Order: sequence, then C-alpha cells, then structure tokens
Amino acid sequence: MADTPLLEKTFNEDLNVDSRVKEGAILARIFIEIQANDKGAAEKALQRTVFDSLASEKDVKLLHVKMFDFMKDEEAEMFSGIAEIKLLVRDFRWFISVVMRYGPSAIEIIEPNSVTLSMDEMHDLLIDVSGMSQTLSSQLFAMLKDDERKALYNKMLSQNAAKKP
Repeated sequence: MADTPLLEKTFNEDLNVDSRVKEGAILARIFIEIQANDKGAAEKALQRTVFDSLASEKDVKLLHVKMFDFMKDEEAEMFSGIAEIKLLVRDFRWFISVVMRYGPSAIEIIEPNSVTLSMDEMHDLLIDVSGMSQTLSSQLFAMLKDDERKALYNKMLSQNAAKKP
C-alpha cells in the first residue's frame, strides 16, 4: 500500500462523535481490500462498496475515507486496492453486522475502550451471526456441483464422527 492516498475525503464533520460514543456508538477504522484481474473493475467495485453501499447504511456514518492506488501482484496477476475508512456505527451489534457483511481485512476499534452487553443483546448478536453464517453457507453450497456437495458433506460428517468419544 502506498503512503499517499489517491483520494481522501471527509464526511459528517458536524457530527458530535464523543456524544454518540457515550450513547453506545462504536468509532472504528476498517480497511476494505478489493482484488481483481481487471484494474478498472476493481477500482469501480471498491468505490461502489465504500461510497454507495457502506455510505448508504442507515446506522453507519462515514467520517474519513482514504483510497490508495491499486498495486499489481505480478505473480498472482491480480490488482489489489485498499480503502481506509474511519466510521461511526450505531452500536456494537450493528458494527458486527457491518464487519460480517463487508469483510474488512483489518479492523481497529478506536472508542469505546469497552462494551457491556445485556444477555438479550448477546443473544441477538449471536442470532445475527448465526443467520449470516447460515445464509453464506447456503449460498456456497448452492454454487457447488452435486459431486462437490456430496464430497463436502461426507467430509464434514466424517470429521464430526471422529470427534465423538
């Protein structure tokens, strides 16, 4: 990653971040990486991900975005680009949702120093994560051919059988 960003943009400058954090919001920095064999397509995908999708999330406020030049990995014949995004998210549960859906390659929680969750909040969070995992799993299995799916199921079943005492 180059030190100097190609694009740097500030958002929501009038937002009282300290007040929002005291109310339960999460101030964080995430890094989203896009890889593709076509540089132009990768650049568009990264811009759409940040400026269209993430920026339009109801409970996410972008604060600062830096986009760095795409570098070519000659060995893999792929272009890789990174966006560094400072954002404010409504609460920890929503932050987990953002992380699960956008899959940042690095995450830094800036504030708060700790988060306290009630039992109900923990249950809700676990249900969210489980639901997202089930959706992803279903989509992946649907993309497999029948032979691949059977082989994967058999492998999972044999691993589970080996774990039982």
